[in-house]
Amino acid sequence: MNVDELFEKGLLKKVVPSKERAKKSLKVARKYLDEAETILNVRAYNAAVMSAYASVFHSARAILFVDGVGERSHYAVGRYLSEKHADLGTKWINAFHLYRRLRHATAYGLDTTVEKEDAEKAIVFARGFLEKVGNYLKMGS
Repeated sequence: MNVDELFEKGLLKKVVPSKERAKKSLKVARKYLDEAETILNVRAYNAAVMSAYASVFHSARAILFVDGVGERSHYAVGRYLSEKHADLGTKWINAFHLYRRLRHATAYGLDTTVEKEDAEKAIVFARGFLEKVGNYLKMGS
């Protein structure tokens, strides 16, 4: 589905653009990243991946808030980034999609096993993505 179709289906919607909400979303992203790092230390790898992805998701939402876009789907957020913010970089957008799918498999799958290395990589990506988005929006992280 392209972004226009996502708007038609209600998975994306127009909202009032808000730098303030974007800043709050980045703050929430930082909180989830800190939690992911804490959780990793107690070897709760599934939970660490979930928190790392929550950080990534809130970082991405900050971009949508600045653009005046609301979301009703994690998939829609990724498609929006791919179409409207390709200048973020293919590496970052592809990794967003990868961790979105890992989060989905971790939350809903019956056969997903998250290893320490998976959780560590998710946290490294979340940290980098938060910084990348903060710089991209010129808001810092």
